[in-house]
Amino acid sequence: MSDPNKEFDGIRQADNPLPEWWKWVFLGCIIFAGFYAVYFHVFSDWGTSEYYAAQIQEFEKEFPNRNVAVESKDGSNPFRGNQDAINAGQKTFQTYCVACHGPTGEGLVGPNLMDKEWLHGNTDLELYETVMKGISIERAKLGRGPMPAHENSLGSEKVYQVLAWLASKNPELKSSK
Repeated sequence: MSDPNKEFDGIRQADNPLPEWWKWVFLGCIIFAGFYAVYFHVFSDWGTSEYYAAQIQEFEKEFPNRNVAVESKDGSNPFRGNQDAINAGQKTFQTYCVACHGPTGEGLVGPNLMDKEWLHGNTDLELYETVMKGISIERAKLGRGPMPAHENSLGSEKVYQVLAWLASKNPELKSSK
């Protein structure tokens, strides 16, 4: 018969059972998990599609105008000259555009937006299309980097607000009218 208290490399192995309290805690956890799973999946409405739909309704009630699609029939910026939109555009610019265009719009990786030379057009319509669709590396000019498309990240309202802010700072930005 082999000795249950074997020794390997100076370490003695004892065949001690787990303490009784540990066994009861382990069994209690298994029983609790079973009851909790049944409660969660059968009796609780947390995580159900109805609960999710109620959360969506509550969110839309709290934030009714979060991604309004703004359209311009003639290509001009509908927010040009609107001081509230200009202020919102400045905040959006400081959040999303500053990394490439610098804090004042004078360019870093992206081009300078405050000078007289525009690489991809200087009308509201051309700039709106540029910001919404982005600039691929193949279309980048003068060694400037590509620009990501912002149609999904910002949407038309915020893009028009940023362009209104740019128009208030740079007289070279022309209206499309």
